[in-house]
Amino acid sequence: MSLFNLFKQAAAALSGERADIQRNPEAHADAIPVGTGADNEFHMQIDGIPNLFRDEGDRVVHFVAEFDYRIQHTAFGHKLLPEVVPRWSMVRTYDQPGVTPQGVAEEVVRNGRQEAAGDERKSAKSDRAAQAAAEAGSIASEPQAKPRAAEASSSNYTVGKLLEWGEMEFPNRKPGGKPTYTSFAVKLETSAGEKILQGEGLKDVLANTRCVLGERVGIRRLHKEKVPAFDQKTGRPIIDRETRQQKLWDRWVWSINRIH
Repeated sequence: MSLFNLFKQAAAALSGERADIQRNPEAHADAIPVGTGADNEFHMQIDGIPNLFRDEGDRVVHFVAEFDYRIQHTAFGHKLLPEVVPRWSMVRTYDQPGVTPQGVAEEVVRNGRQEAAGDERKSAKSDRAAQAAAEAGSIASEPQAKPRAAEASSSNYTVGKLLEWGEMEFPNRKPGGKPTYTSFAVKLETSAGEKILQGEGLKDVLANTRCVLGERVGIRRLHKEKVPAFDQKTGRPIIDRETRQQKLWDRWVWSINRIH
């Protein structure tokens, strides 16, 4: 191929790419690398979820982080856990005059609060209507209604918004041991304040239900089960010196359901 023909093909390809960008600017937004720490990127956590706002001069593109899951080897076997590095998914493009990443971020937060307040008003209105109907005796013949999930928190059932999960430090109450120990835990924002639920079994249900930070969930502690014991540092089985068999530890089994 001659050098002239090579330049001709390159020019045609570049012209076609620019035409595609003009026809579909959102496709161009996805083509640019996101989350590289460039000067035109503004990062912000909204309800515990990473958000990114990219300034492109005449417009601002809003992205939200999505975490893919992959099988990872842990001391308790292979688990389906979320990736550490997010995949950025485009939400919307803002192209009004004078738009800035900070202004778009404030608008997203403001709209989220307004939607949450509207949901709370609808929920309160529904509760008042149900209470009035019950007092009037209109539902006396029906079985007693289940309490709302938000009111159903108990010693083994907790309702709240997912704030954080992962390995956390806890005080060790066993005499003669280290002052703290590490265990998997979940932090929730409940009506009574922040609450931490601890248990290695929480990893499985979080992965199976594909929960994300900021979601409102109900977490129930079900029962204990026996699981093989492994050393957290080496990952090797812990053997009982008397029986020469691998030790078994008690682990709580949990369930999680999303609350809409």
